Amino acid sequence: MDAKHNSHDLFDENGRRIPYEGMRVYNEVSLSYYKINQPKGDFDEILSNSQQYANVDSNITVESFESTCMELKNKIQHDPCLKNLFNGVQIPFICPKALSEKDLGVELEKISLPSVASSFKTTYPNLHFKATLQGSSKLSGELSIASESRYNNFIETHKSSTIAGWYFPQALQEYDIASQRSQMKTLPFYENLTLSGGLDTAAALIGSPDLLINTDNYPPVLCLSALKHTDERLMLCFKAYGQHLEFWCMSQMLTPELTQVSEQWSGGLTLFAPIPLILDKKL
Repeated sequence: MDAKHNSHDLFDENGRRIPYEGMRVYNEVSLSYYKINQPKGDFDEILSNSQQYANVDSNITVESFESTCMELKNKIQHDPCLKNLFNGVQIPFICPKALSEKDLGVELEKISLPSVASSFKTTYPNLHFKATLQGSSKLSGELSIASESRYNNFIETHKSSTIAGWYFPQALQEYDIASQRSQMKTLPFYENLTLSGGLDTAAALIGSPDLLINTDNYPPVLCLSALKHTDERLMLCFKAYGQHLEFWCMSQMLTPELTQVSEQWSGGLTLFAPIPLILDKKL
């Protein structure tokens, strides 16, 4: 299916990708048992958290952050294939320019995860953030970009610019990881729409630390499916443990030969653009 020539909705009324032939999903129509509440944070609060905990440039204004996000939203809502994407949970985020060209695993482990922990623990001092690497797994030198994910576009932009955009954590709810990656070939907006990975998902959690806090329902596991571990039996994710927040590098194998397809697992999509640096005239 070529999305460029498809005038039909690719997402349902809840913002979930509509499965097509060959996709491995837990339910063709999601029962939405695992839920995320739309976070309450506005652009000011998200930018403030991101500047405080993720070293986003202090010269970036809320006006430039919001303007970049809203331009992206307007483009998507005028595309007949993608307009329903914004019916789902949608998280504005801002991701700082890379300090240097680092190993993907090192940047995630040494920069992104500590920033998530700081934002979360400041907001919820009685709760914990924990990172767990299952077995003898490690991140340094072990991560690469999944070829179908388009995430290389995000990483290349990250090297030269601060990035603003939207994270859609439940766009690929109940898809197995292989199908999350495979369906990307059918989506338009090639340069600006990617399967979600580590930096963008972490940025969303830093700006909106309440993302997986849900006292009424169980939230899904947020898969970082744009990233591949050298041990392809493993997957990366953020998930709630009660009301706590945890990062896991864990097995995706249901049996030694078969990967997991779960009602609880959710792949995300990330819509992004470089943000112009607009200096506050008061400075």
